[in-house]
Amino acid sequence: MFFAYISKFNHFRWGLKFSFFLIFLFLALRYNYGNDYTSYLSGFIKINSYNKVDYFDKYYVVEPGWILLNRIFRPFGFFAMIAVLALFNCVIYYLLIKKYVPVKYYWIAIFLYVFTPGFMLTHISAMRQSVSIALFLFSLDFLYRRAPIRYFAIIIVASFIHTSAMILLPVYLLTYAKWRINKVTIAVIVALFLLIFIFGKVISPVLYQFVRDFFERYEPYLEVGALNTGFGAVYFSSLLLLTLYYEQFQDKETALIFKVAIIGFLFIPLSLLIELIGRVGMYFTPATIIVYPIIFMKMKSKITKTFFLSFLFTMVLILFFAFFESEVWREGYASYQTVFSSPRYY
Repeated sequence: MFFAYISKFNHFRWGLKFSFFLIFLFLALRYNYGNDYTSYLSGFIKINSYNKVDYFDKYYVVEPGWILLNRIFRPFGFFAMIAVLALFNCVIYYLLIKKYVPVKYYWIAIFLYVFTPGFMLTHISAMRQSVSIALFLFSLDFLYRRAPIRYFAIIIVASFIHTSAMILLPVYLLTYAKWRINKVTIAVIVALFLLIFIFGKVISPVLYQFVRDFFERYEPYLEVGALNTGFGAVYFSSLLLLTLYYEQFQDKETALIFKVAIIGFLFIPLSLLIELIGRVGMYFTPATIIVYPIIFMKMKSKITKTFFLSFLFTMVLILFFAFFESEVWREGYASYQTVFSSPRYY
């Protein structure tokens, strides 16, 4: 955050690059850090222990793109693959922030990326999907420029790594929809968001059946969660309202990022019902890394700015510390280790 902050000074324009260099080191050198690290390591070993192509369905049930990626890195090892994926991830987020976020607010974007548990930390575990998410973020430029062949090509590649990326194909329709945000639109979307929070349990059986029919391989993720209708609803509703309001003042390219973020908001209450729905929402929520600094910039009153940033940072830090206390994540993230502590090179 410090190096991203000093990027606004002429002599320190390299600050954002250095921030991502530090993040790259953290991601690239990690060992046995994250819930699914060991399963990905064992999968890498299993994939590369067979020489015949017919092992694809027999030994490791996973998307062919991920298998191919593991095979490509067979001569270099699992650690090298993790490092390259970390570099790819950092480059994508660096370019995204550099393009859309005002230089004065790089540090806010870095804070959101690092401390919001659903971004960097969760992506450490969801390795396959994190690659697909990064590919989707890279494709946003083609989405804006209405380059369907390149957009669909990237999304299809992403789906070969994580099948859930197929849900992104209809997103291209956003380029044709004359979706103007006004008072009526704001009222309808916020009302829909709150109704899903309040009456979500009524529609959960339909969602459950849909996921079972079309995403059978991910049925283990069909764990119904407890729907929180309390302070979380107020927090996310407030941010959604601000995103809807400030979308009206964006140019067409930035407005597209705002719309992607708005779609992500609508997945939040659904993800509390069925975990896999939250996995789909993970494609859209990183747009808020861009959206929130822009909202902060557009606010005119210093009091409003101070309140917004304090509210946002406080909630993110609460979620951050709660993440490490969670029974789901605590063990996988209890101790950060580097590859130098590994008993052998994988």
